[in-house]
Amino acid sequence: MKKKIFLFLGFLCLILLAACNNTDSSKPDNNKADGQVVITIWDYLAPDSSSDREQKALIEQYEKDHPNIKFERTYIPFADLKTKLLQGIAGNDLPDIVVIDNPDHQSFAEAGVFADITKEVEEWGQADKYYPGAIDSAKLNDKFYGIPNNSNALAIYYNKDLFEAAGITETPKTWAEFAEAAKKLTNGDVKGFAMSGKKSEEGTFQFLPYLWQAGADLDSFDSPEAKNAMTFIQTMINDGSLSKNMINWDQSDVLVQFQTQKAAMMENGPWQIPVLEEQSKDINWGVFLMPSDKDPASVLGGENWAITANSQNKKEAWDFLMWTQQPEILGPMHELGGRLPSREDIGSDSQYTWQKDENVKVFMEQLKTAKPRAYGTKYPEISSNVQEAIQRAMTGEDINKVMDDTAKKIEPLLPKK
Repeated sequence: MKKKIFLFLGFLCLILLAACNNTDSSKPDNNKADGQVVITIWDYLAPDSSSDREQKALIEQYEKDHPNIKFERTYIPFADLKTKLLQGIAGNDLPDIVVIDNPDHQSFAEAGVFADITKEVEEWGQADKYYPGAIDSAKLNDKFYGIPNNSNALAIYYNKDLFEAAGITETPKTWAEFAEAAKKLTNGDVKGFAMSGKKSEEGTFQFLPYLWQAGADLDSFDSPEAKNAMTFIQTMINDGSLSKNMINWDQSDVLVQFQTQKAAMMENGPWQIPVLEEQSKDINWGVFLMPSDKDPASVLGGENWAITANSQNKKEAWDFLMWTQQPEILGPMHELGGRLPSREDIGSDSQYTWQKDENVKVFMEQLKTAKPRAYGTKYPEISSNVQEAIQRAMTGEDINKVMDDTAKKIEPLLPKK
């Protein structure tokens, strides 16, 4: 009797083992279940923003056209994404796709976060359709670690009614004219100007145009020209035309200042245009090119797509990225998100807003003088030092000391010439 029981139990185990093996072998690879693939995405596109709306529309359309694909998207605040990525690679806990600020792309590629997709990009054959600066931002050592998502630049938004009330008939073109206008526009709790000085990449992003306009750069951060740039911003705080709270504001906070008419001018990007058109119909506003000192300049911004090195869904992720770049998809989606294309063929297409809308056309014009943040793989650390300098200067520290201290920290981080 015992022998029969043992034989039966052994036979049962074999059946169960075979069943388990059959179940395992029938599972598709790359975490696919029942033929469906779940693609995870991390991005910093703020909820309810125009860029968030574009991202949702892309995902919804792709899921509709590809029923076997589902997305799990996680919003991570801009200031936290870089830390989250480093933690993710250490803990082997990364998504399939990341939307990354383009100046950070090289450093994370070097850190091993992003997959080398050179073969895929070359077989795709579309890399030559992009503006050189945009496509180069997704490369490291001549290899592709992603593709551009969009491009943008900063310009100045202004409240036309407040300009008229202050007796300002022309938009300022120089620093002197801009500072004078900001003073005239400051009245009670209404400031003449608003910009971000937050201790994040947004702060660096908004300060760099002034550094370049002054004729300086990050390799001359202790020069008289660089000190003039920081002094220009500090002086607007000292005379009351720029709020001290700018050190806590990101670009969304700056938008709120403009929307509530607490700021007559703001430095911001084209992604705010759809928001203003929908939410602030009572404001009579326009856009003009950033003022200049020695040289006209803005900063090239935008995001890139990247696939993580450990993704189990690399093929499906790449198929999605290629799909997003089709002109018939990319053009309408960027209009929805208030963003500018990185592809030259779409940027020159007369059917789109950026060639027809007067405000968007200003940003397309501004792109001509927009410079990339092309400072090598240590740029995030360089930027952190710039952010600290902005915080120190805008809270009243001596400009000479701030800039001299910061230059010493930046110099060893810059690429060797």
